[in-house]
Amino acid sequence: MNTTARLAVLALFATGTGALLLPPAEARKGATRSAVVELGRRLFFDPSASRAGKFSCASCHDPEHGFSDARVVSKDENGKSRRHSQPLTDLIDGRGMHWDGEFDTVRELLTARLSNPGFALASLRGIRQRHYDRAKERGDKPDEAKFRRTMSSLAPPYYGPAEPRRPTFTPLESRLSAAGRYDRGFERAFGSPRVTTERTVDALEAYVLSLRTEKSPYDRYAGGEPAALTPRQRRGLRLFSGKANCATCHSLDATGGRAHFNDGRFHNTGVSFRDLSLAIGRKIEGDGGHGEMSFVHKDLGKFKTPSLRDVARRAPYMHDGSLKTLEDVVRYYDKGGTPNKYLDRDIAPLKLTDGDVADLVAFLESLTGDTRAGLGDLPSYRREATVKIVDLTGKPLSGFTVEVRPFGDRLKGAARRPGAIRAETDRVGRIKFKYPRSTHATLHAPGYEIGEGKPMPDSLTEAEYVAVPTDEIVVRLKFKQGKRNLPKTVTAYRVGDKKVVAFFKRVRKLNAREAYYVAGRGRAGLGDREHIARVRFDCQQRGGSVFYELDLSGGESDPITFPQ
Repeated sequence: MNTTARLAVLALFATGTGALLLPPAEARKGATRSAVVELGRRLFFDPSASRAGKFSCASCHDPEHGFSDARVVSKDENGKSRRHSQPLTDLIDGRGMHWDGEFDTVRELLTARLSNPGFALASLRGIRQRHYDRAKERGDKPDEAKFRRTMSSLAPPYYGPAEPRRPTFTPLESRLSAAGRYDRGFERAFGSPRVTTERTVDALEAYVLSLRTEKSPYDRYAGGEPAALTPRQRRGLRLFSGKANCATCHSLDATGGRAHFNDGRFHNTGVSFRDLSLAIGRKIEGDGGHGEMSFVHKDLGKFKTPSLRDVARRAPYMHDGSLKTLEDVVRYYDKGGTPNKYLDRDIAPLKLTDGDVADLVAFLESLTGDTRAGLGDLPSYRREATVKIVDLTGKPLSGFTVEVRPFGDRLKGAARRPGAIRAETDRVGRIKFKYPRSTHATLHAPGYEIGEGKPMPDSLTEAEYVAVPTDEIVVRLKFKQGKRNLPKTVTAYRVGDKKVVAFFKRVRKLNAREAYYVAGRGRAGLGDREHIARVRFDCQQRGGSVFYELDLSGGESDPITFPQ
């Protein structure tokens, strides 16, 4: 199905409130849930499974950090965000995603992250309309002027800073299909190796919704083991459900034998009002939280209650990552939050003693599982991998020493950091190795980038990779079919000042439509080695140009397709 026809089909799949969603993949009926989850586990850690190919889901949701972020605020293709990432464990689909409740479901979030920018924008418009309509139905009188301004200024979400607004990125499907890396994973999950955005969303959705925290000391205590909590932790529990009033939002109610410590609602605890002012009824300065979604003044500064399960793994805390420790959090609430017009009525000074604070912190630490959430099993399908390594001209590299490093997530039974494996290519450039106890592996050699630096999922058993010297900049250019020969040179200009970034010379013709090109020194030089430059590739021989974000640090970039 061509792209236009496919988008027309996608546009028909909408929620009852108008938000467009990517439909479930057509082969899902024949898929086994475990295979879909395991594919999603591997895609979660691969930067290729993103629109720009630079950040994986795990970049902001580190499983070793409670599927949250060790940084104060997270960073993605847009640069630094204004928020600390929320944990992804124990999600209840349909209860709201993100601190501000932007999305209702995981699928809505993934649609915005991964779908075609135009489709993602249409979906985002539907979501904003839904929030506005819901506020009106509740009688909350949303700010219509603010809503209209927002709708008129919406841009494709999660696209990243680039000039022009819509640069060319290698399609997600092409990146995931490269070197057949995920063929076996998609075939096992969906019955055929074909990679599609819909299937990718299916797999990631299934994996994220499978993440559950493990049993904690508190769980054992609630299950009838009094000795599972220390005396200090038991005193903390009494404070938590009594004087400190924590259980009002972090409910102790259990479903399926597990307390969620989350009411699924939005509360103004004053965090956004500490170092800035949210001008109620006027311009919003800073992070307005749920109020930016509902367009209702009284919702400004409200954020979704996070679960406290595994909370000791997830510092720093709050939506802005502004509180470093659990003690900081307890003392913030002990002071009664930060006063403001719409402060939640349950937030008030607690008058805790230092002993009370220590008891509460001890109890909070008891909510963390004995083992880390989301560890996968060693898959039965694993086989020895054979990789052929060639240079840019296609010549096999013999006697070439390669280090096979673990990548992605560790699997059950693995050390926190599984060790690397060393191998040397034979006379035809091949290495054979067993995967580390991790979801992926990457190949490394001093002074070279191998296979674009992309991770190999542990289902991949055979591949051919190009070793590119890191002191060269290599691009694989694709051109539409035509009678004209492939160009011998292509020039990259920096967007903005139009200076030459680099001249690229053809070094290897792969077929009638594509070839490898290596950069020469341009007038602007190749300084700024660790910089992503916004460039325009011009090809006078074939005509036309394409905009791209080029990595000047060396090695091979994603394939680039010229429109002509």
